[in-house]
Amino acid sequence: MRQILWQRELRADPWRYPGEDGEGPLVQTLAELLADAGAVVADGAAAGSAAGVRLGPTDDVALLAPLVARLALVVIEFETSGDGRGYSQAQLLRQRLGYQGELRAAGAIRRDHLFLLARCGFDAFDFAPGEDARAALAHLESYRVAYQPASGRLVQPRMRP
Repeated sequence: MRQILWQRELRADPWRYPGEDGEGPLVQTLAELLADAGAVVADGAAAGSAAGVRLGPTDDVALLAPLVARLALVVIEFETSGDGRGYSQAQLLRQRLGYQGELRAAGAIRRDHLFLLARCGFDAFDFAPGEDARAALAHLESYRVAYQPASGRLVQPRMRP
């Protein structure tokens, strides 16, 4: 089972990604979620069943607007470590769409990115194979306070005296 860094703790991931076997709710691609959107609304997904979606770097976050209240998890894929589009997607989700659920960065993320990812609103991290999640957690623990407000919940703004 995959280990993720969630809210400053390591835990087993209860979600399944597309193509994975096992139990737990399935994270859909944006195209799958949009194709099922009518069924999600008709079946009353807002009344308790959780939905999860995985966004690629070119996916349009605005398409989630009518479904954002029904989403329990949004995974934003980072294909390369230098691609900043995921930061913008996170900001749009948190600030414009008011998304309150779990926001996870996945793929080519490194421990030195965690503080900035958290400032954009990410509260969970799924590392690429070979990245040490425990070392990443130790690195993130060195940051708890920031001077400017942001979308993040893992880093608290510094209060003025």
